Amino acid sequence: MHVRTEVKSGSACYTVQSGDSLYTISQKFYGSGSDANIGKIYYSNQATIGSDPNTIYPGQTLYIPD
Repeated sequence: MHVRTEVKSGSACYTVQSGDSLYTISQKFYGSGSDANIGKIYYSNQATIGSDPNTIYPGQTLYIPD
């Protein structure tokens, strides 16, 4: 398992809002809701999100890799 130990320059953090999904967050940061971009967010935050990438909760802080 890859554990994130530092945030790279150009990366961001995002606090999940009501109604968000990894798809909508991906669109916001990358301009596309592609599976590759969704996977990038999910695998960078798997410890926070858990085993189901379709279940995120308002208030969670997600690391958005560049």
